[in-house]
Order: sequence, then structure tokens, then C-alpha cells
Amino acid sequence: MTPQERQAHLARARVYVVSAATLANGRPLDDAIPALAGAGVDIIQLRDRSLGAEELAEAARRCAVAARSAGLLFIVNDDPALAFACGADGVHLGQEDASGSDVRALRSGKGRDLIIGRSTRGGAQLDAAAVEGADYAAVGPVWETPTKPGRRAVGPVAVADAARRAALPWFAIGGIDPDRVLRVGALGAERIVVVRAVCEAPDPVTVAADLRRRLMGARPRVLTVAGSDSGGGAGIQADIKAISATGGFPMCAVTALTAQNTRGVSAVEPSPLPLVRAQIAAVAGDIGIDGVKTGMLGTAELVGEVCAALDEHLAAEDMVPVVVDTVLRAESGAPLMASGGEEAIVRELLPRATVITPNLMEAQALTGISEDDPARLAATLHERHGCAVIVTGGHGASAFDLLHDDSGRFEIPGERLPLRTTHGAGCTHSSTLAALLAAGTPLREAAVGAKRAATAAVAAGLPFGAGAGPVDITGSTGAGAWTHD
Repeated sequence: MTPQERQAHLARARVYVVSAATLANGRPLDDAIPALAGAGVDIIQLRDRSLGAEELAEAARRCAVAARSAGLLFIVNDDPALAFACGADGVHLGQEDASGSDVRALRSGKGRDLIIGRSTRGGAQLDAAAVEGADYAAVGPVWETPTKPGRRAVGPVAVADAARRAALPWFAIGGIDPDRVLRVGALGAERIVVVRAVCEAPDPVTVAADLRRRLMGARPRVLTVAGSDSGGGAGIQADIKAISATGGFPMCAVTALTAQNTRGVSAVEPSPLPLVRAQIAAVAGDIGIDGVKTGMLGTAELVGEVCAALDEHLAAEDMVPVVVDTVLRAESGAPLMASGGEEAIVRELLPRATVITPNLMEAQALTGISEDDPARLAATLHERHGCAVIVTGGHGASAFDLLHDDSGRFEIPGERLPLRTTHGAGCTHSSTLAALLAAGTPLREAAVGAKRAATAAVAAGLPFGAGAGPVDITGSTGAGAWTHD
């Protein structure tokens, strides 16, 4: 390839495989390269510390020839001299293998036509890679991996940050397999590096093709655990519309069936506890979860069941955000939480939450403070439970939302619209927030987007029924959907 063709290939690359000279199934890497190319692999890197210098050079030469014939980029590990000698397209350098001046020297000298990659942990190292003159960077390890023993994982948050800040093509790396590729894809990763998932598979070609398909099809998978509103304005019906409008894929665990309309709730039938837990297990075990929103839970027993299910199915290292909409009453004022439920929310659910979204009255109930002071209420809840808190402005003296997180107080301006189409505004707000967080949006930015979406949904509300009409996020401009190129 010409230097320009190499750069163009890198720009459109999606799947990058790092392998020893021989795959775990015994097949030589150079022999497997044509099939891996057909499966959608764009870049092959040879990394084999078990070989002597002559054996490594010969393996690299064979791989370079095979990659050239198959139309792949071929990269060698650490050694620019080997890259020149074997005719590789580039070299990948670790943080400990070369300095920034080494990268710049390569870029200005004989290596100016090579693709130069750089390992980073994201953040400042990712920024430095671009300044040094690297052509691409790897960000990770996202999860701990035997490939890099003792290397502390950077976590999914580094993937979301890289998606927002990177000034050069970058690849998520570390612990990525057919399940976790969907997680990094939801957070904005467009490119991945895989090692064990492909190289140790009995059928590497099939796995590589599946990884590419999953990466390209990823979107934030958001689970709502809430009650059903037969009137379609609130509950899981509102949640599903809001998650979809924000670019997420909605899933649900139905906690109760209600008979309600714009005037009120006339009947409630709680879902059996085992069924709620089975719904969560079903989606978590097959589809996967990038974000959770909880709404109407109804009873203390159900709060406990949901907490147990989240503990079982959400791995701490995956950093899945949990948004708790502390639903205590319906828009009409009808109670939606049985005796003891509020205490269970405070005791069990709030410590597991990333952020909670009470309205003014719910915040007062959860704190026991009757004062109409969103700032005090939010700060109190944050101090007591450790989660971020957004006291929404739909019911107080001011229409702004008040967020309190680890960085302190943050006001989110808003306007109170002279409309009665408010049924489902809280559900729309919290579900939009969950979908934005699932896509890696920072909390404060997500809170602004959720406020904007809820306000727009009220403005586009439908004149149905004799009571508070339903909001309509599908007829509004929404919060700005998640996108995946």
C-alpha cells in the first residue's frame, strides 16, 4: 500500500487482531490471514515473545506477504527495525517501549511512511499520542486481562472519554469479547483490538466476523424496571418512547399492571416477585444491559427483589449506570408505594443508584425535611446515600432542576410551561437520563439533555383525556439521540 492508502485503510478500520505467530488451534497466523480478512479483520499485529529473533523475523515476513495479498494492514510489535526489514505497514509502541521523542523521530525519519500506533490509558496519554505524531492509539485495558497481567483496568469510563476527546483514530482494548464488545460500542468505541477472543477461539474466523457485526450494530441497551400505564402516558410506555427517542434499545421488567388514564389510577395489580426477577435475568443473560432506570416498584419486598437482581446481573467492573426515579405517587396524586416502601428505597435502592431523580415532594418525603429548598434536599440526599441527586423542578417555586454530585451543586435552567400535558414528564426525564448515561454522556451534560427532553415532551403533549394529558417525546426535538457511525 502507498502511505495514503495505509492512512485511508486505518481510518475505516474497525477490527484489529493481535496474535502470536501460531493461533491456539495450531494454525499459523500467516495461513489464517486471508480468512480473517474475509471475516472483516482490518489490521493484524504480530506479537510473539516466545520466538527468537530469526524465527520472529521469518514469521513477520510471511505475515507481511499474506497481509499485503489480503489487503490488510500488518503491524509488528515494538520493533521499528523489524517493521522495516519485513515490509510491515507499521509498528505499535507501548508506553514503556518508547518516548514521545522516539515517536517523533520515527515520524520525521525513515519511519515517516510507517503507520505508528501507541498504547495509552486514555486521558492525557491519548492526547499526548496525537501530539507526538502517532497515527492511532489503543485505549485500555478496559477490563483486566491475562494478556497484560498486573495492568490495572481503565474501565468503561475511559472508553466514553476517548470517544469525546480523541484527536486521532483509537481502538478500545482489553478484555473485549462478543459480550463486552456491545458495551464498548454503546459507549462510542468504533474500533476494537482483540487478542484472546479471536486467537484462542476454536474457530477464530467466525468469532472475528461476529465481533465486527456486534460492534457495528451496538447501541445503548437500557432496562426500565417500572409499572405499566394503560393510558400510555407514563410508566414503561413513556420509558420505552424516551429511550428509543434518545437512540437506545429499550427493554423492560414490568413491576405492576395499572388501570389508569389522564384522570387517575383505578386499579393496580403488582407483578409476582419471581416474575420481575425472571424478566431482569432474561434480558441480562442474553441481550445485556448498558443502563438501568427504575420507576414504580410498589412494595418494600419488590424493592429488595430488584436490588438483589441488579447485584446478581450487573458486574461492578462494567460500571452500568442506575437511574432511580423515586416514584411514590402518580401524577393524579394516587399512591403508588405501599407502607414500608419508602424506607426500603432509602435503605436498599439509593445506595446502589448512580443518580436519583425525585421531584420536590418525593425529596421531602425521602429526607423528612419539609422545607421547599431543592438545594438543601439534594445535598442532604447526596450526603446520606452517596448517589448524585437531581431534584426536578416540576413542582417547586422554580422550574430549574437542581443537581448535586461529587463536584457540588449544579443548576439546570428550565421554564414552566402553561400546559396540562404533563403526564409522564418524570418518566421521560429519568429514562432519557438513563439512555444518555448508558451511552457514556457525562452526568451533568446528560442531566441538561434530560431536562431539555422532558420540557420538549411537555410542549409537544397531546390534548387527550379530561385530566393531565400525556407528554409526547416522539413529537418533540428530544435530547439529541445517540449515534454510531
